[in-house]
Amino acid sequence: MPTSMTNDADESLPRWGGITEPTTVATNVALAGLAFVLGARLAYGAAAQGSASGSFLGLGMLVTAVAAAFGAAAHGIDPRVDAKQRERCWRASLYALGLAGGAMTASVAFFTARGSIRTAILVVAGLTLLAYLVRVARRPTFRVAAANYVGTLAVLLAAALYAIARWHAAGMGWLVAGVAVSLVAVLVQARHIAMHRYFNHNDLFHVIQMLGLYLFFRGGALLVDR
Repeated sequence: MPTSMTNDADESLPRWGGITEPTTVATNVALAGLAFVLGARLAYGAAAQGSASGSFLGLGMLVTAVAAAFGAAAHGIDPRVDAKQRERCWRASLYALGLAGGAMTASVAFFTARGSIRTAILVVAGLTLLAYLVRVARRPTFRVAAANYVGTLAVLLAAALYAIARWHAAGMGWLVAGVAVSLVAVLVQARHIAMHRYFNHNDLFHVIQMLGLYLFFRGGALLVDR
């Protein structure tokens, strides 16, 4: 559930008042708000039902809200005024994105497996998260975060298809749709597909990802631990 940033501190960045990239800030804030509301509802409902898989997916959304909030701050800070603070917010956003991906992978362990296989999935998720954090500490770029996110989506898609084939599990169709929409969002960002100079690829990415979050929420509400 990445949030993206243009790292070029040049005169071409759109500005409104003291805020750089105002549309990107606004779409990031909207993404953060939606992720928080849906994540809180999903985590609360899943906890009440004793669903660890739903709880972890809800946690992933809540951490995505944190990542989007830091992303909004990073985009809004003028690099000519405080480049270091912009960089700190950007790094915080990338770290949070890794944690969100780890939580989503952990949810897979609970709705597809049990016993030693579940433990193995959780161990792999933890090691993958650690490797990501080390890598992003050395190279804090959106490309690193996007690659990690695509990997998370691939795991989620494979798990959902497996659950459909094995148990005809409820909610899996929503998760598959969420993965598909999220992949479209990543493609839009990677190809720099924009509608306007003041509604660029980052902004469109955030809007599409909001739909992906809703689909994940609908699927997560139906998850049942195995």
